[in-house]
Amino acid sequence: MKSNSILFALLAAFCMTVAACSQQKPTEAENDQVLYRIQVGGECGYINERGGLVIDPQFDRAYWVFGDGVCYAEVGDRHGLINTAGEFVAELDTSINWICNFRNGSAMYFSTNGNIGIISTSGEIILPADYKSVERDGDIGYIVEDEHEKQGYVNHKGEFIVPCRYDVVNGFNEGLMVVATGNKFGYVDTTGQWTIDTIYDDALAFGNGMARVKKGGKWMFIDKEGNEVGGLDYDEILTSFNCNRAFVKKGGKTLLIDTKGTVIAEIDADSVYHYSEGYATFKKRGKFGKLDSAGTVVIPATFERLYATDNGISVFEKNGKQGAVDTTGKIVVDAIHEEMVNFEDISILLGADNQWTRGTYYDRNGNLIWKDMGTAYSLPDKPTKEDWIAYFDSRMAELDPIEGLYYVTTQTIREDMETGRVVPAGSTSTEWYAFDKSTTDEYRVFSVTKPGWIWNKKFVKLRNSNMYAVTNLDTSNRYAEDYTLTLDNPGEFDFPLRISGNGSYNWYHQYKFLKEFPPAEIIEQVQKAEWGGTGFAIADGYIATNHHVVGGAKRISVKGINGDMKKGYRGFVVATDIEHDLAIIKIVDKNFDGFDEIPYNVGKSLPDVGDEVFVLGYPMANTMGKEVKVTNGIISAASGYKGDQSMYQISAAVQPGNSGGPLFDNNGNVIGIVCAKHADAENANYAVKVSYLYSLINKSDLGIKMPENRKINAKSLSKKVKRVRDFVYMIECSSR
Repeated sequence: MKSNSILFALLAAFCMTVAACSQQKPTEAENDQVLYRIQVGGECGYINERGGLVIDPQFDRAYWVFGDGVCYAEVGDRHGLINTAGEFVAELDTSINWICNFRNGSAMYFSTNGNIGIISTSGEIILPADYKSVERDGDIGYIVEDEHEKQGYVNHKGEFIVPCRYDVVNGFNEGLMVVATGNKFGYVDTTGQWTIDTIYDDALAFGNGMARVKKGGKWMFIDKEGNEVGGLDYDEILTSFNCNRAFVKKGGKTLLIDTKGTVIAEIDADSVYHYSEGYATFKKRGKFGKLDSAGTVVIPATFERLYATDNGISVFEKNGKQGAVDTTGKIVVDAIHEEMVNFEDISILLGADNQWTRGTYYDRNGNLIWKDMGTAYSLPDKPTKEDWIAYFDSRMAELDPIEGLYYVTTQTIREDMETGRVVPAGSTSTEWYAFDKSTTDEYRVFSVTKPGWIWNKKFVKLRNSNMYAVTNLDTSNRYAEDYTLTLDNPGEFDFPLRISGNGSYNWYHQYKFLKEFPPAEIIEQVQKAEWGGTGFAIADGYIATNHHVVGGAKRISVKGINGDMKKGYRGFVVATDIEHDLAIIKIVDKNFDGFDEIPYNVGKSLPDVGDEVFVLGYPMANTMGKEVKVTNGIISAASGYKGDQSMYQISAAVQPGNSGGPLFDNNGNVIGIVCAKHADAENANYAVKVSYLYSLINKSDLGIKMPENRKINAKSLSKKVKRVRDFVYMIECSSR
């Protein structure tokens, strides 16, 4: 982390308002479309199956997919069901905590008491949340379990087909459902009437008109009247029938048979699993593959795990990651995700990471529909310095003054109890610490130098003031402090803690805390609530700027696209390099139609000292006007403040609001990103070298290809400016 005590960030001094996009009511056809949740910058919106943005990101929390034209969502104090225009159609009371996807007019809902019920698309409670467990069962209804651990079955209207009096209730398949009382199993139909008595020791679902049951220690197949099916007598039945196929054992051999008992093939496998869509998974020597309906290997056993086939696709595992493969063995999605989800009857695949908070979507041919751009961040078990910086950056607008990353110097000192004289009594050590809020007014202190280690002291804020007690981490008495200090400046403070004494001397640790992140100027910026800067196009929908321009922003509006300063488009930060003060914004706004061809080259060549340069941006827009301004000068030095090799020093004049703007060479190539000026010098300004922007793009894996257009290289300065100004944008930010 660089120390920029002499520099000041070029923060805009203008205020603005961000207008909400108007919403139109969905048509009946739109209500039928399935929409999928995206999360950008911590806010949820929705796309269609082609990746088109339908509902702009705006919700704090939302279910991942629409069903029956509605979906559960939360924003601020509001929560309930939204339609495909993003409008609330049913606002719910606080007793409802979460709702799953709708199907056939109903969905499961979770109450704040931990129980589950069923709700309609209008928000009407169909079944009260009086049940420990509710499980959707296809298109028919739900399996429910009451507080006595008895199970039953209700339809989508909340009407009981089977009352909660049974020990086991499995889902309907081919019109019949397994029900068990005690250790005996039988079957009921969709009206709840018994069709096969509870006479079996175990029973599984029907498939191809037959069910696998166990009686007297023997597995057998029965038909829907409960009659044992003749000709299917084997040593062991390995799977139920599905797709007119089942696996059995006879004479030590694994056999594939049809419903007539005809042997289709002998299978060389250690384990076999039931058929789905004409394909079955098998396991051999610890690896998984696929068989077709003839028992022929169509996907060799090379995968760590291979799941059932749905819509022609199977999820597989390799090297601890998941991907997707089709029925020919072709990899359609590489194994790059924590979880690859293949939903039945859903037209997309979801590459899930970070416990479902984000998602990357593919079609069933493996084409990328939407790339994960979520910025939700959670700390790993043993966070590094970079992890802590990313964590605090993601929480900038809500941080307390004491929270952040500190450079700590510890000196052991000795005090003469008779004279009061204090002298050093040991070596000085340095370490990185992170202050993180654990409760309303308590702060834990984590070692960053030794990831995973927590300091045995905590800070407790006293009496709603700027006073803090330093006390033992495990103490229950919040006022049993070892030391009390007043933090007029949370960015820099020191205090001693006594460690021992012998009657003549006391020994102390003298601590000095110096905050390194977040910088004071960004905290001040966020406290102003509204600010701005400049950015420029680097790919369709992607804009480069400074991190300090967008740090702490809850809303970002981009103006100046196609020269229109009245229309603002919603932007989200999708990549940051805090050390080099860089950020990339992605416009995610359903009214955004894309950029025109970007007319300049983002160059990698290094200019020479003395080369002419020019800057475009929106300095001091509140007094100088919201029109792009140009200044020119030269490269004064190939390094920045205190010889920083990541920057150029330039003489082109810049002011608050220029931050994030492009630095062009005389040929019209972007060679840097304006970032700061020297507070105590004339015409000493700085820009981050564009090579660091390339590094950020490569690290973020956003698939951005930088523009390489050189059509303006030979034009005059005025013509260059005229051509590129529609690709240099005003960035308006708000922490509200």
